[in-house]
Amino acid sequence: MVLWNRNFDTAPVDQFLALAFRKTEDLYPPVSIVRSASMEQDQAIAALLDGNSLDIMSAASSVVHDEQFITLRFPILKGLLGHRLCLIRSGEQSFFDQIRTAYDFVEAKLTICQGLHWPDTAVLQRNGLPVVTSSEYQELFVMLQDGRCDCFLRGAQEIGPELQAHQPLLTLEENLVIRYSQPGVIYVRKDKPELATRLELGLLRALEDGSYEALFERLLGESLAQLHMDKRYQILLNNPAQSSVLRDINGIRDFDFQP
Repeated sequence: MVLWNRNFDTAPVDQFLALAFRKTEDLYPPVSIVRSASMEQDQAIAALLDGNSLDIMSAASSVVHDEQFITLRFPILKGLLGHRLCLIRSGEQSFFDQIRTAYDFVEAKLTICQGLHWPDTAVLQRNGLPVVTSSEYQELFVMLQDGRCDCFLRGAQEIGPELQAHQPLLTLEENLVIRYSQPGVIYVRKDKPELATRLELGLLRALEDGSYEALFERLLGESLAQLHMDKRYQILLNNPAQSSVLRDINGIRDFDFQP
């Protein structure tokens, strides 16, 4: 089973899927999870569509993609993708100290970096935030370092490893969290319904017996605590383009991450 390479690197999606597979070995044979070749998000979406080099990926929910694939109604990392924090240039915290609203971002002429094809980009733009884009993930870090933007907005589950990789040039903004409905979902190829059924069953079993929560705490508990999410000013945004899958997930409050 081939999983998008980014789902190994920036957040431990692979380990949650491995847990789901283990929880269903009474009904299905063991499965090995293999890292895909390096791909940008739009390339991974294309690979999942053609079915030749990718079987599964986790990404932000979008109306288009939720219909193109089998979409699990299970937010793989408790909706952390919609709890977003800024990577900023070291020494520039003072530019953000007075920011409390999206309007403050605009007034301060602070610009956000995001991926060209990411659903998050459209959410930010529709809420009036200034966004500059690149189709290449690594280029976004370069853009921030070079001053072509002021904040690279990242999900709470992924910002820790990225910060570690780019210090001391970049640092974590201290005061803000931008929140909107964006749980992050699992996409499975349309021609693999049994795989989707198995994963959803395994995740629900893990949720029921406590092993999902235990794994979440072991892998992410300490790094999330270091972000001090409960002490940050929340800038709440509207996600106006929600699929039926996303609306279903939003109705299951037990899945929400609570700082």
